[in-house]
Amino acid sequence: MVRFKNRYLLVSFVFPLSLDNPLASSPSSAPPPAPPSISEGGLVHLLRDSLNVNFGDVGAGEVGGAFSIKYLSPTTHLLILRVSREHLPTLWAALTLLRRLGGQEVIARVLHVSGTIRKIQHAAIGHDRAAILATAKRRKVAPAAAAAGGSAGGADGDKEKEESEKLEEKLKESEEVIMALEA
Repeated sequence: MVRFKNRYLLVSFVFPLSLDNPLASSPSSAPPPAPPSISEGGLVHLLRDSLNVNFGDVGAGEVGGAFSIKYLSPTTHLLILRVSREHLPTLWAALTLLRRLGGQEVIARVLHVSGTIRKIQHAAIGHDRAAILATAKRRKVAPAAAAAGGSAGGADGDKEKEESEKLEEKLKESEEVIMALEA
């Protein structure tokens, strides 16, 4: 019996225009545009187009049917792809050469490559946890900077407790979705 060897890629999409720019000329400039929403079907179509443009019909034909999307998070822009072992370099190159997603500039970063879904899940959970905590920290610092010198009352303590509960709920939800991939 022949065993099919697969590799799993953990990919993060970074949208440079939606990042905070510390070198911006004026702090009161317009807020950065929101990253576009990503769908699995649209992403598969985009990857196949990238394969066709960069590797021709042969590259698109070889890898076109040999990969699948296992997980896609529209909030953290995290993606888990499964690809056959021999086609990994070609798909990785197609991801790297991807420049636009949903009409916006994008950088695809491969964060982790693994031979098992379990190890990629642990890496995805760690990345999601870090991304959610960083977002919560940014949201917490912004109001604190705006209210510099303000008095802290009991309402602020309740608000912080509520936000930490929401954050914990978000983390648990993310872990559950990623761990459900094994089935």
